This record gives sequence, C-alpha cells and structure tokens, in this order.
Amino acid sequence: MPAARRSWLLLVMGALLTSACLSRGAHGSSALFTLTDPRGDDHGDGELRYPLREDMAPGTLDLVSLAAYAEDDGTRFEATFARPIVSPQAGRTVSIAGETQAQRARHGFYTFNVDVYVDMDRVLDAGRTDTLPGRYLSLAPGSAWERAILLTPRPYEARDILRGLWRKEAREARQRTQSSLSEKEQHELDAAVERELETRVFFPTRIRVRGPTVEFFVPQEFFGGTARPEWGYAAAVTGAVLETKVDLPALFGKEGTRGVMVLPIGSGDSRERFGGGRYGASTQSPVVDLLVPEGITQEQVLGPDAPPWPAVAPVAPAPPPATP
Repeated sequence: MPAARRSWLLLVMGALLTSACLSRGAHGSSALFTLTDPRGDDHGDGELRYPLREDMAPGTLDLVSLAAYAEDDGTRFEATFARPIVSPQAGRTVSIAGETQAQRARHGFYTFNVDVYVDMDRVLDAGRTDTLPGRYLSLAPGSAWERAILLTPRPYEARDILRGLWRKEAREARQRTQSSLSEKEQHELDAAVERELETRVFFPTRIRVRGPTVEFFVPQEFFGGTARPEWGYAAAVTGAVLETKVDLPALFGKEGTRGVMVLPIGSGDSRERFGGGRYGASTQSPVVDLLVPEGITQEQVLGPDAPPWPAVAPVAPAPPPATP
C-alpha cells in the first residue's frame, strides 16, 4: 500500500476511534452548564488584528459558547466558535522532514488553543492566579484556580514545554534566595514541578471536531468527578503555534518567547503574529477572545490597565419538574 494511502487510512481510523470514545458513556443530552460569549468580540483588547492568513479570518477564533456534559467516566466539554473550525491540510508540509500539517495536528484543528481555568472551591486567595505562560493575564484573587485545561493541537508537546518553563521558573525563584543549587536541590524542584503539572493541568487527547464545535473529554480523576456548575470558569482563546521555528533570542543566550503554543502579538500586520501590539508593551496579552462575567469587559481585562480577570460562575440548570 502506498505510504500516502496508509497515512490517510490511519488518520481516518484515528478520527473514528476518537468519535467513538467521545460518544460512549453519556448520561444524557442536558448540559451541566452552558457559558455564552458575545459574537464579534474576537479582537482582544479592541485593537488586536488577525494575522494576514486565509485560514485565520475574523470569526475563526471567536468563542461563542462553552458547555459541559456529564459522562460515566468524566466530563465532555464543547467549545463552539462563530465560524467552522479550519481543518489541517494533508498536502501542506510544515517541517524539513516532510511532516504535513495534518500529521502534526492529528486532532482535527490547528489554529487555536482554548484555556479553561477552574476555581473549584470559590475561596479567596486559595489556588493559583497566574495563567499559562505567554497569556500575560492574572486571575482575580477570588477566582484563583485549582485546575486548568489546555486544549491545543499538540497536547504532548505543550505539556513538555510547560514542564520546561515551570522548571526554569522554579529554579530562578530559588536562586533569588540562594546563589547556587545543588543537583539534589534541582531534582527536588523538578519533582515538585512534576507533581504540580500532573495534579493541576490537563491536556485533552480525546477530541472531536464537528463544524464550528470542538468536543474534548476530561476524565473524572482530574476533577474528582464531573465538572460542577457552582465552580468558577475562566476561558481564553489564543492563536496556536504549529510550525517549528528557531528561537533566535534563546539561541544567542537572550530571553526568548516564554509561551506555551501561543501565537504572539506585535505592532503592524504580519502572517506570523497578531497585529495591534502597543509600543513598549512587551507583556501585552495575545488573547483573542475572553470569557468574562457581567460588570466587566474583555477589553478592560486585556487593555493596558489589565485589572484582575474574574471567573464566571455559571447558573445550574433548573431541575426537571417532579412527576405527579
């Protein structure tokens, strides 16, 4: 069998298996909760512009709803966008080794990431208020998160990148209090980072794309059950980085991009990043769309003043009427 035919069959079989895994064990069609977001606000702080690319037209990263459904072994989330999700191309090469876009982005999407930060206890200052590297956002103290989900086209690679960045941050923080670190101390810090990563962040791999909606599954072990409507949820959409590029600043020993699979923002228009960057704002958030509660706007949270980002506490659906 020709290699191209064999690769196509493997992709089809993988898609069918993913579809079956996401469909099994559903409790029913009623959502645990649904969070909605206005259409047409995929402009970050109001000035962000899409890259000069045909596959990232306005609306493609515009999140309009996030819903959760209970299953026997966990929670199925559904993120719906304003336009159909762009599929990876089997004929587009993205590496010098000949790897195609469809081979690199095997889960049926490649242009975006969706972060979901979950405040499970609703207790002030309990949890983390930082977001994943490269988002340049801080959650409000009353919305500190215990769990985070990163839906990204390359989940295994994203996990490795986050591990490396968190290890570097942990070592730098320790070095601020002591001049050097022994091998034992480095191993202890690395072990602590691994525990934090395993406990707090989940990278879905059971994924299905249907038109404008992407479904992704989170096992009950991560939440200790299914997602609950009384928790707080903060969701952000960023552009995804798929192609492998040389980090020139890091190559010359300088500070490079410290983001996890995120497309940056800068001044002017380009195919390689979002436009609308503010001059001198090296930590401007590249978030395209953001879920915010009533009383605060996305533009405020992503603007130059950047107030803390509050999570949304969904309202639980009303129980069905009792049978007489």
